[in-house]
Amino acid sequence: MKLLKKYIYLILLVCILILSFRVRYVDPLSLADLKPWPDALEYSLSAYNLYHNHIYGFQLFGQYYPTSYPFGYPLLIIPFYVIFGSQPYNAVYCSLFFAMLSIVFAYLIGKELGNRFTGLIAALFVAFCPLNITFSKYIMTETSSVFFTLFICWLLLKVIYLNSRKQMLLLLFLGILAGFSVLVRLTNCLLIPPLLISFLFGKKSKAWSFLKKETLILFGIILVLIPLFLYQFYTFDSPLRTGYQMRYPEIFGKFKCFSFKFFTHPQHVGYPNQDNKRGNFIAYLFAFTGLERHLYPTSMIPLILGGGLLILSKRREHSKQMILLIFLSIYVSSLLVLYSFFYYQSDRFLLPGGSLLMILAACGTTYFIDKGIFKSLTKGSIFSLVIFSLLLMTIMQMVIWNYSQPKSPWIGNSQFKLIQNINKYIPNNAVIISELIHITAEHYFTRYAEDKRVYISLSNSHYQSNIPRSSIKPIRYDKSKKYSFLFLSDGTLNPRTYNFIWLTLKKGIPVYLVSFPSHPAYKSLLPSIERYFNLIRKQGHRRLFRLYLKDW
Repeated sequence: MKLLKKYIYLILLVCILILSFRVRYVDPLSLADLKPWPDALEYSLSAYNLYHNHIYGFQLFGQYYPTSYPFGYPLLIIPFYVIFGSQPYNAVYCSLFFAMLSIVFAYLIGKELGNRFTGLIAALFVAFCPLNITFSKYIMTETSSVFFTLFICWLLLKVIYLNSRKQMLLLLFLGILAGFSVLVRLTNCLLIPPLLISFLFGKKSKAWSFLKKETLILFGIILVLIPLFLYQFYTFDSPLRTGYQMRYPEIFGKFKCFSFKFFTHPQHVGYPNQDNKRGNFIAYLFAFTGLERHLYPTSMIPLILGGGLLILSKRREHSKQMILLIFLSIYVSSLLVLYSFFYYQSDRFLLPGGSLLMILAACGTTYFIDKGIFKSLTKGSIFSLVIFSLLLMTIMQMVIWNYSQPKSPWIGNSQFKLIQNINKYIPNNAVIISELIHITAEHYFTRYAEDKRVYISLSNSHYQSNIPRSSIKPIRYDKSKKYSFLFLSDGTLNPRTYNFIWLTLKKGIPVYLVSFPSHPAYKSLLPSIERYFNLIRKQGHRRLFRLYLKDW
């Protein structure tokens, strides 16, 4: 009977995983435009270059440039390139894989804290989390950050009460895991303080023993972070300087992206599509209470509070549960405080902390449904019914959210299809001036033509204007050689563009102006390029120059 009960829970877990895969899977080709950028663009293409060219960075005008992000996530993407092919859009399999693993580890943590039913409820909550489902479909670090958060938490619960050589090896591995999570996403460093602090509240031991174990964890963390510091020293001339500071000095230089004004007032710095109505602290507080965003429904809050209060009331009996509560409390508070002062407001930052809170809600559900904790059977039955109703309301609300969400505008490959169409008509040795996103376009244009094709973008967006364009060494940022090619700093057309087009045509290389009449730049910038074209037509020899103007 016990064996049958065990297999029933496993079968139910497999069913949850199958259903989760079904709602998370998206055709990788539909992400060929590599959006939302710059995240998806830089992660996928830097992983591609690391895999094929053994250089970490993205390519622009035939030269490699450092990315804004550390190299941990691209390293995770490479195995999926090996399995599914190195097309950049196949990087989405990495997000999907870690989203599925997160559900498994939510089950394992729930089982560790309670029983298989607790694990099943925890897996169900994480599986139907709308934000988790959304970011499973994008090439971003959200789902992998959730995975590392849950993996570290589960390993902490497993290792904290061991007392053997095996514990020492697991502590070292725990430190390496925490360090690598920082390589995946720099803000995952917030996992380190709760890991070290909650370890102190485990099994009572001598101070020297605690110090030795904490040192082992720190050693594992430092061991993994050394390559990151060496990379940053070689690339940015300082082990503590990141790609964010070099690429966006006006925001991240001297920590300008952190300010008390963001705590109370919504910001729109560099992201005009944001529609924030509240300051960061209130917005994130509302998100954690389920009143806003789609982290989890408000009906889950009584389950979270109930689980936390019950653990506190029985802290001597529930030692592992207490460790989870300490770890969770410190980590969630750190997330809330850090991002309350951050210039950019997004609910995706809270996803790892929200996943831990959902596991706590699963513990609260199973604890309160247990009638043995009540003296009166009648009162217990009524209370259990209320908790069960909240559970059903929560799951139903999460399902409704998922099915009511409109299709994301990021899922679409219109630019990729356009590039394929252009490739049918334009020869390899050509210059293309267009409004396509230049980094992805250059990759798709030059993939089969090696380095014969030069691609120039007409875009003047905030993101693209921060990319250094110069003949610098691969993966070496040199501010002294930075210049804007098609545009001046005020966004106007660079006079050098005319000379560039003229010299290119003089070499016998055709220049294509691919214009998009519906794009705003068409009315202001493209006419200037057209005047250059007309001037060259009048001055140039028709047999020497080949010039093309085409609308798509």
